[in-house]
Amino acid sequence: MSSASAAAAAAAVDTCGIAACSAASSAAAAVTATAEAVAAAKRFENDDACGDWVYPLGAFGLEFQAANALSAMCFVAAGAHVLWKADTPIARAYGLMVCSVGLGSFSYHATTSLSGFIIDIVPMAVTAGLMLFRATHALQVDAGETGPSAETTRFLVSMGSAVFAVYVPWAMMAAGVSHYTVWGVWALLFGSMGALFGVICLMVFFNEGILNGKPGIDLAVAIACVLLGLGCSVHSFIPGLCEGWRTILPLHALWHVFSSITANRCGYLLDTMTKLVETMEDPANSCNKKTKGNSLLVRLLKRDILPSQFSSEEARHRPSPRRVAEPSSRGGEGRSPFDGRPPPTAAERPEI
Repeated sequence: MSSASAAAAAAAVDTCGIAACSAASSAAAAVTATAEAVAAAKRFENDDACGDWVYPLGAFGLEFQAANALSAMCFVAAGAHVLWKADTPIARAYGLMVCSVGLGSFSYHATTSLSGFIIDIVPMAVTAGLMLFRATHALQVDAGETGPSAETTRFLVSMGSAVFAVYVPWAMMAAGVSHYTVWGVWALLFGSMGALFGVICLMVFFNEGILNGKPGIDLAVAIACVLLGLGCSVHSFIPGLCEGWRTILPLHALWHVFSSITANRCGYLLDTMTKLVETMEDPANSCNKKTKGNSLLVRLLKRDILPSQFSSEEARHRPSPRRVAEPSSRGGEGRSPFDGRPPPTAAERPEI
């Protein structure tokens, strides 16, 4: 074989080797890209981990968010306290579900998986459903709606709302919607249920004259803490905010701390609301029997915004045994003829 033929053969071998190496590299890159795509498809991608200590979980493509996962245990403590201290069965059930919120939140932040996100939001929706159930019950009793039909209505409202709040985020994820948007929609749905419970608590407690006591303090603490928590976690559903000082602190972990306090106070609000509704619903308490008419909100607006037209009529038709009237400071004006004493006997009555 001539030297020219040998050189050509060697060049051909080199070319084949280069082509083989290139093909192998391309195949390896494709496999890596596929693995990364599969791993990304399993993760719920938002900025909850901003400022957290994040550790990869082997070859699974998932991540462990240390501060977020550990701070989720605040919900277990908050729920256990309600479970131990509450008086009513529904409040104790709420406490148990708040403990489940902690376990679900830990499962999500310990993996950042899509399935973990669903496990995270389901018990949260259940707790909101329990609060909405009792809030609806209070409005029904105030409006005079009782019986099996009213009970069916409040079950449908509370359970339907909880299912809707979970199903919509799942459907959005299945449709390929951005996880930031999914998180924002979930926060809106869940927050709306909690806000509705808070508004109804405010109206009922004010109407029954107990807003200045412990229920009012619990409500104020719950509102303040949830607002502080939202301020710490706004970057989770608005892209591009995880920068600067937010990359230093695990702010989503602070959301867990503040919102667990809110969850704890809501448990006691639910307990108070349940006992109040039972008192309103008691047939022996004739002063609390309601008749269908204007809603509670309309009556409050009439009484507080237009007092000159409606206050005196409301006072005549709506007695409340939970309020103790204070004696008048001006002689006998506004007081009963006997000033709280039993009426005199026939022998004691003065002759006319």
